[in-house]
Amino acid sequence: MSEIRANFIVAGGWLLTLMTTHQSLAADKSGVQHIGSRRELFVDRFLVEKIQGTRFQLHHPRPAEVSVALDQPWEKRIHMGLSVIRDRHRFLLYYSAANRLAVAESHDGIQWNKPSLGLIEVDGNRQNNLVGTIDGELMVKDTEPLPEVFFDARPDVNRSERFKAFTLIETPGLTQVIGWISADGFQFRKLRDEPIIETSLYGAFDGLESLFWSESEQQYVLYIRYAILVEPPNPEDPNRRCVARMTSKDLLNWEAPEPMTFGSDGLLSPDHHYNNQTSPYFRAPHIFIALSNRLAQNRTALTRDQAIAANLRSFRTDTANPLKWLLKDCADTVMMTTRGGSHYDRLFQEALVRPGPGAENWVTRSNYTLRGLHPTSPQEMSIYVSRHNGQWTSHVRRYAFRTDGLVSIHAPFAGGELLTRPLTFEGSTLEINYATSAVGSIRVEVQDLSGMPLPGLTIEDCAEILGDEIAGTVNWNSSVSLSELAGQPVRLRFVMKDADLYSLRFYE
Repeated sequence: MSEIRANFIVAGGWLLTLMTTHQSLAADKSGVQHIGSRRELFVDRFLVEKIQGTRFQLHHPRPAEVSVALDQPWEKRIHMGLSVIRDRHRFLLYYSAANRLAVAESHDGIQWNKPSLGLIEVDGNRQNNLVGTIDGELMVKDTEPLPEVFFDARPDVNRSERFKAFTLIETPGLTQVIGWISADGFQFRKLRDEPIIETSLYGAFDGLESLFWSESEQQYVLYIRYAILVEPPNPEDPNRRCVARMTSKDLLNWEAPEPMTFGSDGLLSPDHHYNNQTSPYFRAPHIFIALSNRLAQNRTALTRDQAIAANLRSFRTDTANPLKWLLKDCADTVMMTTRGGSHYDRLFQEALVRPGPGAENWVTRSNYTLRGLHPTSPQEMSIYVSRHNGQWTSHVRRYAFRTDGLVSIHAPFAGGELLTRPLTFEGSTLEINYATSAVGSIRVEVQDLSGMPLPGLTIEDCAEILGDEIAGTVNWNSSVSLSELAGQPVRLRFVMKDADLYSLRFYE
């Protein structure tokens, strides 16, 4: 058994431990980024050397329909949505039903149903959607932390083990992780009786974790929550919820947890990252998107009188003052990214998903995004957000973005430019995901390393790009072919007006 024991000490608000430096993916010593035919998004600074008159623009999703609501007697309450997994032609949405793991199913990520699995008996009846073991039992008691389910996308994984799950054994000072496997995501059996992870890291696994096979790193990656005890002590906010990363080649033997740093904030983020929700982006799996649940600790948005006027009711019966618990803080979702290593890039401190209108969402632990960002049409991708947390009306709602549309390089009407870092590519065609206004435009120039435009590929040679396309093609009015430059370091210069650029890639 791999035994992991890590304790960290904080002094003056900073963690005293050995940190590894973040390494840019596929960059050589000269700083040239080798992107090949990969799709690149503008969710970080990886490709951007200089912007002039343009800016990084965070885009907010539009709310869509309710995906899962409380409507069955065995649910009693939906405490929180957990994750959405895409398995070829179906989607699975896991959520908490009275602290038991339940699942909803969809063929398109839009319309959901609750399958009758016939596994777990509740009040003498097995016709429900509760997930359990091959023996028809819950994986853990409904008084213990919920199981977490993950999809194993490793190409050679056995089909009977495509789904993985974690359950916890918690004792004072020690957390043990038990591994489970399943072919269908409904019935699980233990991977083995012994824990696959043991850790005494403070606060480890006290939240929702993110596990996946990293195609770019050829290993399993696990992002877990842990906590830092802040010094000097602060009784109002004693712990800072943070994220650590672990890796494994075989899921059984794990490297020690490595604390993540958060943009320019370093190790101790000003935010409480309650659940990191990190996963590979489906169109660019070398980029990991973290739709992190940010808790505004002790920040109360509503008074008791306002809550009563809005008819807010907590479903909790195990506390003397359920309404006080409901109003004790508020939360939203922020976006971070990483390309592996121990660093999150944070272009934005602003919320990606705000609480929005309605007192029901300005309550504790609401507006948490489930793990998973998935395509729901060729032009659209979706996330799923827990709303009305802690109330009888709690539910999971779908939110929609344009494909690749988390962040863009935005040019105003006055215009602006983007200059990329030196890069090499493979292919003969440049594809961009873009949108302009009726009077806007984009033109692209290919330069050598010194910044000189290449003949036939200048701004003047580029056909004006006007419109709105997920997969638009850049063309130049010349006989020069991009294939002649494949493998050679170049820069791209984008001249834009009233336009947004979301992503790019080269292909044959």
